Amino acid sequence: MLFERAITPQITIGDQPSESDLVRFKAEGFTGVINLRNDGEPEQPLSTTAEGEKVRGLGMDYLHMGVGGPLGEVGVKAVCDFIDAHGKVMVHCRKGGRAAALVLIHQANAAGWSAAEAVAKGRGLGLEVDGGLRSIVENYLDDHRDG
Repeated sequence: MLFERAITPQITIGDQPSESDLVRFKAEGFTGVINLRNDGEPEQPLSTTAEGEKVRGLGMDYLHMGVGGPLGEVGVKAVCDFIDAHGKVMVHCRKGGRAAALVLIHQANAAGWSAAEAVAKGRGLGLEVDGGLRSIVENYLDDHRDG
């Protein structure tokens, strides 16, 4: 992997893992992998199905939730629920941007941050979202409130 960053002791984000990275995740105590990529993207050594089979074969849980546009409530909820249900999770996409955005939404919902707070506080956690991803995060948080 070219990019990998622990956000909390339980959540790490990164770019596309190789098969050897998946083996390493298991050895490092990860219990789940979330893949935010869609099949057919560049630099994708494993299809989403093949990655899922490899992850499950290693004894970890796997969630494929392809992100390619506006974030839907069902998809965000599935990602957040998966993170909450697992002890140590790797969230990845092609370069780490979508992973940062979804984990930022998870952290904002957990902490009750507004959209404006999320971007500033996310930076402090290493969850940089700029341009279109920043707009997607802000719009989602403005439109969807947990309680």
